[in-house]
Amino acid sequence: MRKVLSVMLAAGLALGLTACSGGSGTTDTTAANTSESTAAQSSAAKEESGERVWPTTKNVEIICPASAGGLTDSAARIWANYLGTKFPDTNFIVNNDNTGNGTVAMEAVRNSQETDGSQLLFYNTGMLIAKYTGAYKYSLLDDFNFCTVGYSTNPDGFILCVAGDSEYNSVTDLVDAMKANPGKLVTGIQNGSTRQFLAGAMKASTEADFKMVDSGSEADTITALLGGNLDFAFVQAGNATQYAETGDMKLLGICQAERSENYPDVPTIDEQGIDGMDLNALQIIAGPKGMSDEIAEAIAETMEGYAQDETVKSSLVNMKVQYEYVNREDSRKLVEATNDSFGEAAAALGY
Repeated sequence: MRKVLSVMLAAGLALGLTACSGGSGTTDTTAANTSESTAAQSSAAKEESGERVWPTTKNVEIICPASAGGLTDSAARIWANYLGTKFPDTNFIVNNDNTGNGTVAMEAVRNSQETDGSQLLFYNTGMLIAKYTGAYKYSLLDDFNFCTVGYSTNPDGFILCVAGDSEYNSVTDLVDAMKANPGKLVTGIQNGSTRQFLAGAMKASTEADFKMVDSGSEADTITALLGGNLDFAFVQAGNATQYAETGDMKLLGICQAERSENYPDVPTIDEQGIDGMDLNALQIIAGPKGMSDEIAEAIAETMEGYAQDETVKSSLVNMKVQYEYVNREDSRKLVEATNDSFGEAAAALGY
């Protein structure tokens, strides 16, 4: 499976939204990149002349289709606070609305008549999953004006885990058992979540046959794993390592392109011969389709100063997140690559 670009240093919370059909990979990349390059030049020229491209309104609403207090919401507020210091004459207001698994908020921005950059979407690549599973029929790259990515949304991603008393001590052990006993081993997922798509990616990469059952939330999945009802599960790193410290779990491999700085002793799944498991879950900033590329570029350019701001850096460190500035064109490529990987996982899942 084609591996996702690893431009970001952290890997993401992947709040699994729910989503069928194809992804957004059919976008004309050459035309999009040309348009973005022209917009960047225009935006830079206006900024140099002292003419502000964005924001030009008293208020900018940042709609976040996630619950208050979570990583995506926190990231939106860190960005809004930074923008408030950069543009003190504008109010940056974060509004949360996760109704319909975020689809209501996404539709509010997609259908917005405010094309001046005063109404924006701040979410994550759960909306790519939503497109594949059928929960949301519109495409991030085709039906919105994509601005940029913030960072990967889960500080250390997911870890492939087994119970502490399991006979499996490596990903290789587990895959060998799957191939020796087709359809016998069981993992827990939540339909429409990143955990489901990680299981799909594993099927696509290993061509091994195992059973997936909907085990509900991560807490319920952990209970099922420790209770012997599951053979393995994908668990967010922060939770998994806590159970590993008590001996209740064994950590077989982290779903990252490289070993985590926070958990350097946990090998990646990739280094154990299984590629395509580093599914990035990126923060995404977008506006309505009718918003100009020039405004989208100006919004994207704020991330350069954001990445260098000491207050922002401190806030991100507290969340165990790191961020490196990525321009709009490269951000789009990262999303396209991520979408392709989700697409391969979706195919393995039968979507």
